[in-house]
Amino acid sequence: MSLINQMLQELDARGTSESLGGVLQGQVRVVPQSRRVHPAWWLALLLVVALCAGGLWVLLGRAAPAVADHNVALPLVLDMELQLPPIVAAPAAKAITQPENHALAGRDPAVPANVPARPAVIPAPAERPSVAAPAVAPPVAATDAAPALPATSSAPLLAKQIRELTPQQLAENEYRKASNLIQQGRTAEAIAALEQALRLDPRHVAARQTLTATLIEARRPDDAMHTLREGLQLDASQAGLAMILARLQLERGDLKPALETLQRSLPYAADRADYLAFLAALLQRDGRHREAIEQYAQALRKSPNNGVWWMGQGISLQADGRIPEAIEAYSRAKAGNGLSAELRAFVEEKLNRL
Repeated sequence: MSLINQMLQELDARGTSESLGGVLQGQVRVVPQSRRVHPAWWLALLLVVALCAGGLWVLLGRAAPAVADHNVALPLVLDMELQLPPIVAAPAAKAITQPENHALAGRDPAVPANVPARPAVIPAPAERPSVAAPAVAPPVAATDAAPALPATSSAPLLAKQIRELTPQQLAENEYRKASNLIQQGRTAEAIAALEQALRLDPRHVAARQTLTATLIEARRPDDAMHTLREGLQLDASQAGLAMILARLQLERGDLKPALETLQRSLPYAADRADYLAFLAALLQRDGRHREAIEQYAQALRKSPNNGVWWMGQGISLQADGRIPEAIEAYSRAKAGNGLSAELRAFVEEKLNRL
């Protein structure tokens, strides 16, 4: 299995794909609905106008018979087409004293001026034709114009909410975008989106892991190593990133830098058996067998049936001159799990020689 496939499996084991879900909350506040005047209020308004008009009509009828001096009654002329303003008190009737106005005085033009004028007969209020209530234009409700304000102000509110997204939220959006692009096979665009996510939030671990795996798959190991170094400089506790970087360095033949990478993050990986065994293998390759034995021992305490690690400890024990312990380690390796046919043959050969 190639080193690239091993690193991709490491990314899958650390749950990179599980972090593709999550949030984003446009909070868009709902614009308030417009409130219109209920039809019952218009009916009540028309009823009030009609009552006021009727009361005004009664008041005019009672104040009609105005008496002038010398006990001469003058007729009250009503303009049946008079448009009365709503809810306005009627002015008092004035006595008409111009005798030459025969139509208003109720006189016949043939009668001499010294003959007293006949009193005009005023029809009873019940016989008068009803005066139609003046048409009142319905007032414009203040609430009809109100909906325009919330609709206008909702755009700035939404823009403010978008502006208030944190860099972490924006980075998560870029990460999700990149995940979709990867599924569509658009690798170059996915890499650009992941790089943007890390510019927004350099501590976005999932984005960094995914970017590393994508760069490796695209055969860009130098860019992948640069991404890993940046992540470890920000947070040395990312043991998974340290393992991937050490593997890339080892693939290039950089054994010493690979060891330094693992040792820097070792305080944060004491509970990871695979990390300890990987470090032990590099120490063994560097000829530091006593340190390798110790790291193998810690890894085997966490996973005592791993045949490969028992074989590795046996090699370092044999190199350090601890033959009885080496024989026991090889025996445990042969009885353990994970040995291929080739490795099993190697262990049997070691046992036969010792």
